[in-house]
Amino acid sequence: MGDVKAVSSNTQPSSLSGHALVALDRIDTSNTAGFVKSVVGGTSLVTLLLGLRSAWKHSRQPEAADLAAAQLFSGAAFAGKALGVATVITVSGFSLLIVGVSALLHVNTPRQFGAAMKTAFGDSIRLPQSANSQSFEEFIKSIETKTGVETVEEKEQEVTQSQ
Repeated sequence: MGDVKAVSSNTQPSSLSGHALVALDRIDTSNTAGFVKSVVGGTSLVTLLLGLRSAWKHSRQPEAADLAAAQLFSGAAFAGKALGVATVITVSGFSLLIVGVSALLHVNTPRQFGAAMKTAFGDSIRLPQSANSQSFEEFIKSIETKTGVETVEEKEQEVTQSQ
């Protein structure tokens, strides 16, 4: 892994996690990121191919010798096997897609991916912001007022007002 470079003074994240994200974005991960992408991409490709082979194998008509073994499987076992094969194909295919896109865009972090997408498409794909959108804290407070749950600050205000 590379060294973490100093955070520039023009970026002022609002929290400790924001500082950590900025520091992680500045880590020189060119060697390790390429290695990780190769390993994950190769593993995903092999797993995808094995899943597709298994799906093709189970979709063929069974031979006469295999009929006795096929009759031993119940419907639940057959459905479980189908679910397992479909899960392997889906997860490995999605992983391969993510690794492929990150390699094509030459990005290593979600923040870099967002910057690359903004550069490529601008704000044309950004969802319009609703006029009545709320922050997470406002949403929680609205739920608390609807359910009658009081926060610690509200209880303290009631105590100070009653005195």
